[in-house]
Parts: sequence; C-alpha cells; structure tokens
Amino acid sequence: GKRFSTITHDNISFGDEDEDLKKRRAKAYSEKFDPLVKFMNKFYGRAVGKVMISNRLGSSPAIVSSGEFGQSANQERIMRAQAFAHGQDAGGMMGMKTLEINPRHPFFEALLEMVPADEEEKPDLETRDALWTLLDTALLNGGYHINEGKGFNHRMMRSIKRNLGTDTFDLLPEIDPKVEEDVAPEIDEFASGINLEDFDMDEMDEFKQEL
Repeated sequence: GKRFSTITHDNISFGDEDEDLKKRRAKAYSEKFDPLVKFMNKFYGRAVGKVMISNRLGSSPAIVSSGEFGQSANQERIMRAQAFAHGQDAGGMMGMKTLEINPRHPFFEALLEMVPADEEEKPDLETRDALWTLLDTALLNGGYHINEGKGFNHRMMRSIKRNLGTDTFDLLPEIDPKVEEDVAPEIDEFASGINLEDFDMDEMDEFKQEL
C-alpha cells in the first residue's frame, strides 16, 4: 500500500516533478540562501526548531509546519484548550516547529541583503521587526497560535507609526478649549403655555360664586 503523510509536515513531496531539475534547483537555492538560513536559525533560537528552504509555498512567503512526528496545529490547539481547562501552562507541551521559507519571494531577497557580515552584529530594529512579523504571519498561515502577544502588539504599533509617518508615540498636549461666557437662556415667546388672555374672567367670577 501507499504511505500517507500529513500535508502540514515539512519535507512533503508530491512526486510530480522532474527529480533531476528539482535536485539541482534545490541545491542552487540552498547555496544562495545559506547565509540567510544560518542567520535566521540563530536569530529565532528556540522559537523555531529550524528554518528551511521550501518549494511548496506558491505565492506565500513562509509557513510554519510541524516535524514528521510533531504536533499539527489542530493537535496543538486541543492541547492548549486542555491545559487551560486544568489551569496548566501549555508552553512546555508544544513541539518544535519548522519555518519554511519561499526562496522565490522578494522578502527573502531583501532579507539576504540585510544579513550582517559579522555574525556577532545585532540586526537593527527594522530588520528584527521584519523577521518576527514574518514568523508571526507564518504561524498564522500554518494555523498556529502566536505566542508573544505583547511583542506582536509592539511591532504592529511601530509598523503603524512608520506607515503614518509619525515621529513619536508620546501623547499630544490636552486641547485648550475656548472660554465661554454664561448667557441667560432665551425665552421663546411663541412657546406653548398658559395664556391668561385665553380665559373669560367674567365666567371665572361666576364659577367662584357658585362654589
């Protein structure tokens, strides 16, 4: 019989390509992006198990997948729900993940140019934001949960700041309202109410006498 594999695992092959061309192309991509893959593996540390070149992503820049014997996104969601129900921390239960990157996507051509010449050099803030945001979107593409919600929020705020061209997050001074003088309310002479001229005073006097 045929062996079935989960589509969300890494190293999935559909067997419908020219194997020789596939190997030569994979080797060329591996050699070209080797500095970036090494840099990303070091940068992410324990956040991912490994970074690898993928040929199955279509137009997507990246996706997070599980290892062959790792947990799928659905299994991980179930484990998180069970841990939450029992008041446990699910962090230690999560398996290591693979970040698959698309070598044809322009993001990685740009990131390749940003790899520091010195391995000990720390990338600038914009490069760090780009790398972490890339991982966040890859996690979502793979159906996984974003672990660092606070860090994600800070990166999004910096992205919005850059897009809007603002210089700071500092609040502006309170608005200074105009001074308004107290003015007596206007009386509407046409407003509805009791008008004594509408009453017949002679009839009122007769009514009082009858009482």
